[in-house]
Amino acid sequence: MVALTSALIFALLAGTSVVPATPPPDSSARTGSSDAAKSQAQFSVRKFLFAHVRGTFPGLSGTLRRIDTHIGADLAQVDATLDVAGLEMTDADDRAHALGANFFDAAQFPVIRFDSDPFPLDELASGGTLRGLLTLHGERHPVILALLPSDCPRQPLACVIRVRGTIARSSFGMGAWRGVLSNKVELDLRISLAELAASH
Repeated sequence: MVALTSALIFALLAGTSVVPATPPPDSSARTGSSDAAKSQAQFSVRKFLFAHVRGTFPGLSGTLRRIDTHIGADLAQVDATLDVAGLEMTDADDRAHALGANFFDAAQFPVIRFDSDPFPLDELASGGTLRGLLTLHGERHPVILALLPSDCPRQPLACVIRVRGTIARSSFGMGAWRGVLSNKVELDLRISLAELAASH
C-alpha cells in the first residue's frame, strides 16, 4: 500500500523535461560503486490523517562518476538501482499489497532506477540540488531531489551521502488507494561509496 522512489532512493517533480548534460569529450573520469551492505532507500507515505506507512529498500546499488573538467569546476554524476522484491516492511499484508499488481507490480517492473544529471562535485560537501530521471512502475520522469550537506565536508565521499525529496506517486501510474494513502511520498536515501578508482 505504499510507493517509493532509490533510490531510490530516496523528490519534487520537475515542471519541465530534464535532459542529462554531456561531459566534455576530453574530460577524465573516476568511478566508485556503492557499498550495498550500507546503502538503502527508505520511504514514508501518510495513511489517513495521522498514521504513516514506511518501508525500506536495502542493498541500493549504483555508481558515482567523477568528471574532471580541467577548468576548476569538476562534476559528478550518479546512478542508483533498487530491487523492488527486496522491499522490507513491518506489516506482511502491507508488503504484499505494495508488491502486487495494483502498486509496484514487482513481477512486471522488478527494478527502480535513478539517473542523475551532472552536478557540481563540491555539492557533495555543501549540499545542493540533484536533478535526474526516475524510472518507476514502467514510467520515466524528471525529478528534483535535495542533496544534504555532508557530515564530513572535508572528505564527503568517506561519509554517508544523504538524499531526500518527495514524489507524486500518481505521476508514475500508482494511483491506487487514493482515499487511504497520500499521493505524496517522502524519500530518504543513504548511500555509502567505495573508494573512487580511475576510469579509462
